[in-house]
Amino acid sequence: MSELTNSPNNHELSQFIEAALYEPVPNMDELRERKKNYNQIPIDLTHELSNEQVVDIANYNIAGQAYYSRPNATTGEAITGVPKKLFLRKSIAETLTKLNLSLANPKITDFFGGEVELYLQDALRPVKLQKRLHDELIPALLRKNQPDISDEELNVRLKDIIALPSSDPNKPSPHATGGAFDVILRYKLPTQTYVEDSTVPLGHIDGDTSLRIRPDYFEQNSPETDNDKLAQRNRRAYYAILTGKVFGFDTGFVNNPTEWWHWGRGDQLSAKVQSANTAYYSLAETSDL
Repeated sequence: MSELTNSPNNHELSQFIEAALYEPVPNMDELRERKKNYNQIPIDLTHELSNEQVVDIANYNIAGQAYYSRPNATTGEAITGVPKKLFLRKSIAETLTKLNLSLANPKITDFFGGEVELYLQDALRPVKLQKRLHDELIPALLRKNQPDISDEELNVRLKDIIALPSSDPNKPSPHATGGAFDVILRYKLPTQTYVEDSTVPLGHIDGDTSLRIRPDYFEQNSPETDNDKLAQRNRRAYYAILTGKVFGFDTGFVNNPTEWWHWGRGDQLSAKVQSANTAYYSLAETSDL
């Protein structure tokens, strides 16, 4: 399909996009099993992208603001010291830019009822923040959402929602590599920072820790309300966009099977989920950020 992407008005491309937008999100039960112990997969430090530079996403016209730099459902208020800027590996940012350009296709605009863009909620995350999230903030959120949750149940959900913090270059958390990012869709705006009520409805309530956050939730649980039917429709389109399938190219991005908004490429989680033999991103160099 690559030759079609150069002809936005091509009828064949238009039909292909329309079909891909409605294609169901695949069942991820097997991927959730495969994800377990993902940090055991080796990291190939000889890979050509292993030492790839980290870049500011704003320089690639990608909108985004660190989720914890603003008031949020996890902490209530912004976490002191968390900067707004987001950073990713250069090739990841380049692919996201390619997707953003593709989103200008009129067929996509018609589907969503307005021009949309990718909006990043998180990217490269300091290990210190990861530790606080894992040890304190996410457990508190889980207990708030489900007061009767047992310690055993909490630990199971914790593994699904937040990675172990690690400074070990052989076992970095995905967000410490610069190859993982949290992304949603929003209606296009002239500002790169967060704007309330600008997001495309994808069936998510901020702070939700239930199974609704699984990418394939609305495929395994038939939507009954109009809001959930819209969420299923939009989440299908979102998945087709992030994988690149709707545009006829493969982004290489891998969806975390336990969180619909988390994607990556080159980190251990992504490599394990897609059955790769090795990852190639270890801890990202952040001394210049």
